[in-house]
Amino acid sequence: MKKLTLAIALSLGLGTSYAQTLKFSNPTPEAGKPLSFEYNAAGGKLEKLSDVKCVAQTFVNNKQKTINIPLEKNGTVYKGTFTPVDSTAIAVIVLSADGTKDENPNGYYTLFYEKGKPTAMAYYWEAMYYNGMGTAFAGIKADKPKAILSYDKAFKTDPALKSKYLVNYLGLHFGVDPQAGEPMIDKEIASIEKIKAPKETDLTKMAGLYSVSKRRAKADSVYAVVKKTFPTGTYAYGQAANEIYSEKDAVQKEAKLNALITNFKLDLSKPADLAKVSNIYGNVATAFGAAKNNAKFEEYTNKVESKMTRASLYNTFAWAAAEKKENLEFAANISKKSLGLLEEAKSEKAPEYYASQEDYIKGLNRSSAMYIDTYATLLGHLGKNEEALKLQEDAVVKNEYADASMNAKYVNFLALNKQFDKVVSFGERFVKDGQGTDQMKADLKLAYKGTQPFDAYYAELEKEALAKERAKFLKEMINTPAPKFTLANLQGENVSLESLKGKVVIVDYWATWCGPCIASFPGMQKAVDKYKTDPNVVFLFVNTWQTEANRDKVVRDYLATTPYTFNVLFDTPNKQDPSKFDVIEQYKVEGIPTKFILDGKGNIRFKKVGFGGSADGTVKELDMMIALAKDGQEASK
Repeated sequence: MKKLTLAIALSLGLGTSYAQTLKFSNPTPEAGKPLSFEYNAAGGKLEKLSDVKCVAQTFVNNKQKTINIPLEKNGTVYKGTFTPVDSTAIAVIVLSADGTKDENPNGYYTLFYEKGKPTAMAYYWEAMYYNGMGTAFAGIKADKPKAILSYDKAFKTDPALKSKYLVNYLGLHFGVDPQAGEPMIDKEIASIEKIKAPKETDLTKMAGLYSVSKRRAKADSVYAVVKKTFPTGTYAYGQAANEIYSEKDAVQKEAKLNALITNFKLDLSKPADLAKVSNIYGNVATAFGAAKNNAKFEEYTNKVESKMTRASLYNTFAWAAAEKKENLEFAANISKKSLGLLEEAKSEKAPEYYASQEDYIKGLNRSSAMYIDTYATLLGHLGKNEEALKLQEDAVVKNEYADASMNAKYVNFLALNKQFDKVVSFGERFVKDGQGTDQMKADLKLAYKGTQPFDAYYAELEKEALAKERAKFLKEMINTPAPKFTLANLQGENVSLESLKGKVVIVDYWATWCGPCIASFPGMQKAVDKYKTDPNVVFLFVNTWQTEANRDKVVRDYLATTPYTFNVLFDTPNKQDPSKFDVIEQYKVEGIPTKFILDGKGNIRFKKVGFGGSADGTVKELDMMIALAKDGQEASK
């Protein structure tokens, strides 16, 4: 294999089917100094999309920092500049628009240099990039041989790193060639066995080596020795903490937490010991919240040191109560507290995973709009509509009217407060932007004073929205053959894409553990109901990335608690790597929920990632995509 030059690695995107490119201004950038780049979207998926966003995922020692990068556009060319903090090892540039990521097969990244050479940690993170990190951020295919080469360079630059990352390194060798890798692993195990008084780190390294070479029984036996020999060591502590996280019952969680504090002699007056249990406090608080034990929920939330985390716990609880319309007085009280905590958090130093204090404050401000929306919703449920309106107005302004659900609530609060002029002005604006809902239509009807019949007036607003939406979706259309599959459904029937030729097919990838997937289902059910009499539209809900041993039962038990009438298919685990699933790999999905809309010829016309937050919005999006897929429209040139 020929060694890639740095110039080739950084030009990125040289494949014949991917014309887009990204070039950095400096081939040997240094951390702490500004770095510019030029990205040309021509020939790629982002070429015809507007509002392209860019972030740099940077890694400093072993911590990740995300940097938002403003872009200057000139035709299909975008320019950006960012300054990585000191000790940054690598920067991965991620470009996206409307949920679509640039899909260059190599991704875009750069290492950082000292004295003209990449640092040891830069090579280490390059190994991580080729061993899966690049897949997560940039959708590139993992390349274990390249990862091994980068590890070799890291160890040559700083030999001390080899001991630290030996297990992962030898695991890669075993994955590439088990026959060659196992003797390398056995050699290291033999060297540990010769140590007369092995430390805990020695034994856990041995167990790790057995694990990566797929000798699970031997790994478990060594871990058992570790736990017995070092009953208050790092491994035993991790096991005890995991037991708390896996426990479902809140009272038992609390008992196990108290036992952990006692058994491991934690002194919670010491910052280091307090930090060990801070995340566990949040987990216990959430369990008591689910059990509707308000006092215990608040007790454990207040033990969490980070104000930002405490605010998040309060808001999560409050929003769940708002959705269910229960426990409203208490939920409103803690929702109000979450807003105060966010303000207090602004005076604190940014956590290390933020690139700067400015980014930290921006993040708090984004959270503020959501938390205010939660509080306003609760006050509305309590009949305090005047106060709710003031808050909701603050939320939509802070959020720059970007959230359809918030906007709909704002119009409703205006109507409840009889501010009908504003109902009309804002309602018209939102409906024209494609954010109309049944409730907004009712609010507008109540406020409308025009001479034209209301239905005709509203139809004109929707017509304008439809034209805008159609133009937007035409730009997003793609036309690539959908990978074929045949999967079994809940009833044990085999469903194949080939048998559905001639129909528009919506393929929705989901899992029971995926919060946004579950949140999208009410809207998906509305869509299923709407098209159930249309023989030319088919919905398939493909369960994937569900790795439980009793997966079938987990899925069935979840669906048994819902009113959903979905045709659920089971993606098949990959035989070589059961952590992966066959069909979702073929569709190159990076996160769920992800929906694909296929036309009657079996071609993918749309890909939609995530959940927009509104059931009505989900149906409207699907209406437009289904209509265009039926029409067989070509993507806008």
